Amino acid sequence: MSTITTAQAGYIAKLNQQLSDLGATPRAALATTATIAEASRAIEELKELVAQARTSSRPQLVTEGVYRRSDDGVMFRVQLSEKGNSYAKTLLPSGGWGYEKGAIYTLKQEERLSLAQLEEWGLSTGVCALCSRLLSTAESVARGIGPICAKRY
Repeated sequence: MSTITTAQAGYIAKLNQQLSDLGATPRAALATTATIAEASRAIEELKELVAQARTSSRPQLVTEGVYRRSDDGVMFRVQLSEKGNSYAKTLLPSGGWGYEKGAIYTLKQEERLSLAQLEEWGLSTGVCALCSRLLSTAESVARGIGPICAKRY
């Protein structure tokens, strides 16, 4: 039987380093007398462990909605991209929404604003907190949010 190859040993070392980088415990290296088949099984197990460690190390993202970040008061709208990934847009002082890279990772679920809070903000600013449009109809101005956005939230 053939023994473990240099390439297999290197790949096992690389996978063990990935485990370590993800905060998981690396596996013991195989002996130089291990067979190619034993090394292949070890590689498959390590690949699975790396995948599990990556999944468990991902931060829990907030759900769709409007958030006010507690440390600075900046407002964000969290939504899904066409590919189904969550991202956060920041409310610009000039109106509209802009993208702030990594903001989705700074938000906490308890910072999500309720419909009543969105209405209160709209009453004080005259702007819809969901679509960032100026509230123009009497109903929207009186409520603090547009009727379409209120139904969506």
